[in-house]
Amino acid sequence: MEGIRIYQLLSKASRPQLNRFEKFISSPYFNKNAPITALSEVLIQSIKAETIPPSKHDFWNNSIKATKGEYDDLKFRKICNDVLDRYEQFLINEELAKNRLLKSNLLLSSIKENKLIGLAEKHISKSAKVIERSVDQSADFYLQKYMYNKSIYNLKTNYEKKAQIKKTIDSITYKDLSENLDAFYVIEKLRHATDVLSWRKIYKSNIEVDISTALMMIDNLNLSEIPAVKIYHLMYLLMSDDGTQSDFKLLRGLAEEQIDVFPASERREILDVLLTYCIKESNKGSSVLYEDLLNLYDWGIDSEIMLENGTLSPTTFRNYVLAGLRSSSYPEVEKFIKLRAPLLEQKHRENAVYFSSARLNFYKKDYNEVITNLSKVNYDDVFYAVESRMLLMATYFENGDFDPLESTVDAFLKFLQREKKLESFKKNAYLNFCKYLRRFIQFKEKDYDVFMAKIIETNPMYNKAWLLKKVEAYKA
Repeated sequence: MEGIRIYQLLSKASRPQLNRFEKFISSPYFNKNAPITALSEVLIQSIKAETIPPSKHDFWNNSIKATKGEYDDLKFRKICNDVLDRYEQFLINEELAKNRLLKSNLLLSSIKENKLIGLAEKHISKSAKVIERSVDQSADFYLQKYMYNKSIYNLKTNYEKKAQIKKTIDSITYKDLSENLDAFYVIEKLRHATDVLSWRKIYKSNIEVDISTALMMIDNLNLSEIPAVKIYHLMYLLMSDDGTQSDFKLLRGLAEEQIDVFPASERREILDVLLTYCIKESNKGSSVLYEDLLNLYDWGIDSEIMLENGTLSPTTFRNYVLAGLRSSSYPEVEKFIKLRAPLLEQKHRENAVYFSSARLNFYKKDYNEVITNLSKVNYDDVFYAVESRMLLMATYFENGDFDPLESTVDAFLKFLQREKKLESFKKNAYLNFCKYLRRFIQFKEKDYDVFMAKIIETNPMYNKAWLLKKVEAYKA
């Protein structure tokens, strides 16, 4: 049953989530269907025990046959879909439990719908305290605040004769409703625009977004006093290439002061924009921002913004190492590899550590150690399969080992031609590098100026700057 969708989804859940889903599925309020309970328990127990679940036929014979007869594939798939439906309902409940403002607003709507006057008096005061004590100041906060004000305002028709309620209702003005809705619109518009700018860079698209109305509202309504508006406006500026280092420093300061008022997903968005700006400016030759980049990574890890379920992604691990190496911060990189490696999932740890250590060795010109560390890297992951070979070829060149270099280039070209997981752009970038590196190490070019011009005009190509530097040095 490893191939069924519900098993694959449950496999990604944490143990506490599995425990809560087990209680959910056992509750008669949410489920009274015995086959659904049976399938859920079998799948959850196999995941917890890290064992292979029984086949669908074995499951049917052990848990279903007594009441449903011989195996029926259609009925089995129906049970799987029913478990999936319950899991979706469980996820909804999980999210609802986290959002106190949304729960309060849903209760207010139910109070109005069911005309529960006695409950209205108590809940209006309670909801106001929830809003007042809310840490969240993101766009969703202003939406929920608007919905709260709107719900209270709508209660007036039903309960305006109640003095206690009327006092609260009268304090809610059209201005309150409008201000919260304006704040939500502007924050979401800026957030969406920032996402679009990011997509344009990643996917080379020409998608356009017009934020002129949002910018006008910021100026005319003094919305920049709202931290989320200020932060997302600065994020937009930095992603639009109109931002300056002053904007970067301002955003970084605001983020460090205000980050706790944003939900986890938005904290990562803010940090990603700061990192993207640093990387972009560093690639232009601004070495000053490399230190900022490393500090941002450290802050993101220490504050757990960059962690998911307490673990660090191998991509983030490698990116820190590369940023540190480019700024010649070798002691910091060594310390990072040693101290942060335990944050990697066990299955990713060895590859990330050996590959990153090899990169460090390369920058320190300790080429024999590069080869030793790369020999320990597992090539099952396509990233390591290609990047380890790229690093190995550069190492052989720097070490003057041209025979193994030539054989490595030939083997890499064959690998690239049969590899199906690489997207065409990346494959062509690697192929072009190998093509010109192989020509170069034959040392038979008649005019190296023409050769360099061909390298410059060839796109895409990885490690182009390194190759040009080596050709230039040989030509001199």
